[in-house]
Amino acid sequence: MNQGERLVIVGCSGAGGPCAMLAKKLMPQVDVTVIRKEEFFIVR
Repeated sequence: MNQGERLVIVGCSGAGGPCAMLAKKLMPQVDVTVIRKEEFFIVR
């Protein structure tokens, strides 16, 4: 991915959390956003 690109991961209970951590480790220049379905909770 190019610098300045964003990666959005929907869901964190299955493979979403580890996927986000691995993506950030492999591509530190990419903004990783994780969206979780909880009533009052969005994590970035």
